[in-house]
Amino acid sequence: MTIYVVQPGDSVYSIARGHRVPPERIITQNGLSNPAKLTPGQALVIQYPKQLYTVQRGDTLGDIAVKFNTTVNTLWQNNPQLGGNDRIYPGQGLIISYTQEKIGKLAVNGYAYPNINRQVLRQTLPYLTYLSVFSYGFQPGGGLLSQNDREIIATAREFGVKPMMVLTTINAQGQFSSQQAHELLHNPSEQKLLTESLRREMLSRGYSGLDVDFEYIPQGDAAAYSEFIANLTKNLAPSGLSVMTALAPKTSADQPGLLYEAHDYGSLGRASRNVLLMTYEWGYSRSEPMAVAPVDKVEQVLRFATSVIPSDHIFMGIPNYGYD
Repeated sequence: MTIYVVQPGDSVYSIARGHRVPPERIITQNGLSNPAKLTPGQALVIQYPKQLYTVQRGDTLGDIAVKFNTTVNTLWQNNPQLGGNDRIYPGQGLIISYTQEKIGKLAVNGYAYPNINRQVLRQTLPYLTYLSVFSYGFQPGGGLLSQNDREIIATAREFGVKPMMVLTTINAQGQFSSQQAHELLHNPSEQKLLTESLRREMLSRGYSGLDVDFEYIPQGDAAAYSEFIANLTKNLAPSGLSVMTALAPKTSADQPGLLYEAHDYGSLGRASRNVLLMTYEWGYSRSEPMAVAPVDKVEQVLRFATSVIPSDHIFMGIPNYGYD
């Protein structure tokens, strides 16, 4: 595999000639919707097939996977033009394997709303370990605010991806509620009822675990929040349900601000099975023009996070969006 950085004057076709690969492969593997418009500095992944196969009449993806001792999911990963679908035709070329060796294992989590475009969902699922479905809320008293998520859960399961329920404090106005978080964190009976509601709902709908995304928690509630997460982890584990916690992007333990102060990296890292660092949104619709996830900022957060949380418990957030 080569990561090529586009230079002034480059085109897909000149890059393809230089690397002796078909231009169509570069276009497909990099998701280039307008291949005529490359930007200097843009990174392109160029992969080199080891084994190719031409589809024969009567073939199915399952048959081909068995023939080459691989899996349908691997065929989807190696052939993004399939879009996670099983429709193939005689004469179609498929990549069975690539020349490069894999350098390790990687777990990947993606966030999606239940109404996500189904084509986008299917073409992404072959690359995911977890799918976090956004999001559930809760009512005073511990009752859940559910959503129409059964189809997206079933689709994730079809691809062998573990669906995660996302729990937030988003209110009816679509905003994270500091007050709602505060009231829950200081009401043990409400926490107990919410935990039981979560267990029942996750098991009945086929979720594998819980992704807790509480933001803008009052600073004085840091210890109560870590205790809440620890209790969730302890009480859901017997049912085979894991807990992940989303963390604001901190660079030090004493970083000020409502978004950061109640997210105690060390305590929350111990309280939950995994954490997701929200390493994005430095640049946004009302900020100065800048990257959504500047590399230097992301590195600062990772350096602090890995100093207090084992690195194999950390997911690094990567944005796939931008602002004009």
